[in-house]
Amino acid sequence: MIRLTLISSLPLAILLLSIPSPIQAQGDTKVTIKDGSIVLHADGLDAGKNWKKKSGELRHRNSKGVLTSLKITEGVADRCQGSSTCGIDTAQHWIIQVTYGMETVTIESISNNQGVHLTSSPGILFGKWKKTSKTDEREFGTHGDGGHISSIKVNGSDTVNGSATKLCSGNGGCEIDLYYRPQ
Repeated sequence: MIRLTLISSLPLAILLLSIPSPIQAQGDTKVTIKDGSIVLHADGLDAGKNWKKKSGELRHRNSKGVLTSLKITEGVADRCQGSSTCGIDTAQHWIIQVTYGMETVTIESISNNQGVHLTSSPGILFGKWKKTSKTDEREFGTHGDGGHISSIKVNGSDTVNGSATKLCSGNGGCEIDLYYRPQ
């Protein structure tokens, strides 16, 4: 009888082992902020499952996740000089500040190096952002309005590792791609 139970449960065991866990299936959450007025894309934003939305804040519901990668580009230029985290020590609290005209959008860890939330200054509260035709994407401003990202700072610096190259020159075309891994 034991032998029969093992044989009949073998297909079930194989099936269960081949199904990825919810965390594996979810993968990294990508957050992008880019020029073109200012555009925010956050994986899962429309579904409402990953993010809590308030007027001045977006907070990922999984507060134990960590930053896995950060890329800042301007046009085709890699402003992080090949660093996969753009100089951020992912074991510490981190903060990224994006300046758009006189307003800011801040992306930072919530507790030490864990969690992620985005906050915006009063002039560009998330309630004022318009949904675009793309899933999970919002836009503030209008294409061609002359507004663009004027500065990006990572942990208070607008350069990586003391380099003379600014993370964003303010001439347009700046983009941040941040990857957050829920735990």
